[in-house]
Amino acid sequence: MSELHLAYLLKKFPRLSETFVLNEILGQEALGRRLRVFSRRSRDNEPTHPQFARLQAEIEVLPPSSEIDPWSELFGPEADELLPRVRKLVGELRPLGHARLPSLIAEALLLRRRAREFGIRHVHVHFATDSAITARCLHALGGPTYSITAHAKDIYRNTVSPRVLDDLVSNSAFVVTVCDANVAHMRSIVSPRAAQRIRRLYNGIDLGLFRRPNVERKRAQILSVGRLVEKKGFDVLVDAFALLAARGVDFEGVIAGDGEDRALIAARIAERGLTGRVRMTGPLDQNAVRALMHESTLFCLPCKIGVDGNRDALPTVLLEAQAAELPCVSTPVSGVPEILDHGRAGLLAPESDAAATADAMQRLLLDPALAAGLRERGLAHAREHFDVEKTSRRLGAWFDEVTAESACASST
Repeated sequence: MSELHLAYLLKKFPRLSETFVLNEILGQEALGRRLRVFSRRSRDNEPTHPQFARLQAEIEVLPPSSEIDPWSELFGPEADELLPRVRKLVGELRPLGHARLPSLIAEALLLRRRAREFGIRHVHVHFATDSAITARCLHALGGPTYSITAHAKDIYRNTVSPRVLDDLVSNSAFVVTVCDANVAHMRSIVSPRAAQRIRRLYNGIDLGLFRRPNVERKRAQILSVGRLVEKKGFDVLVDAFALLAARGVDFEGVIAGDGEDRALIAARIAERGLTGRVRMTGPLDQNAVRALMHESTLFCLPCKIGVDGNRDALPTVLLEAQAAELPCVSTPVSGVPEILDHGRAGLLAPESDAAATADAMQRLLLDPALAAGLRERGLAHAREHFDVEKTSRRLGAWFDEVTAESACASST
């Protein structure tokens, strides 16, 4: 078992909707890596995925920033080193206008001490938001190096500050993002110096977990899974279901998940006369989702760009559906075409086009040969690109490079 040189810094852990984080941490542990998780907030009251029981890392929940005493850190034995660093850090970040900077610096001061106690040389963060700023402050205060995985809301929303993003990327050891579309977008809004640090690494999943058992699929069951929020396109899906019903197509719809738009989607189902034909399950753990995938006929997630610019980058449920041998329908938003191999491993319908989405689902329901071909090509594509063993080894090599450099720097 390796020494504990790596930590993850996350807003909340675990989270039901962030299976990609759990998959990644378990993947690193499977390589023999010891690590620690710092969660900046307490977890939500929601189901936990069964795979969470395999986690070996200790999870340390930070106290609220209002309960952290930065003065004891600042004016302790290392004051002569820390105070100039804080002065320089504030001078660099204050012009960027982050309202919570004092709280994040307080968190960083606490983490600096904890990192030294555990011998942590590198911190990895998911999402280029407050946790990443805390990691940036931690490094500037003499703490470990850091890296970031950027996803979607943290780079696409119209509230994202290119100056803050550029600062986070420029001062990192490296930044991972989850699809080629994200790489191109990020490189277009940051400086050339920052752009050199951006790398693409697809999220990985445990393909074995989704291997389809010898169970019979339900005839014409269309499944969709995700947080019930605008960017998932569930309003488009319900309208597409209504079109299928009007055409006399035999099907049943299942929508699994929870979110802020749950009441709106339920009302839309009722308004379209689909009550009893389309059911909403609420939030489900991964075992329940997997069971639905194994019994369904096809999977549809008509992703779209929200009014605030937010969008999906690489929806994990589409990767899981491919691994479960479900033919998929989605849209050409961000990295979705990379999942569906640009239409060769799944059907792509134009964004926010209910009629085209209905057409694609109808084709799959009525053409078994087409569906079988997409199942076969989708599974092969998932095995090549989204196997967590492959993605874990690549990320682990990057971690090893950084921690080795950190060890050399500290010994000189």
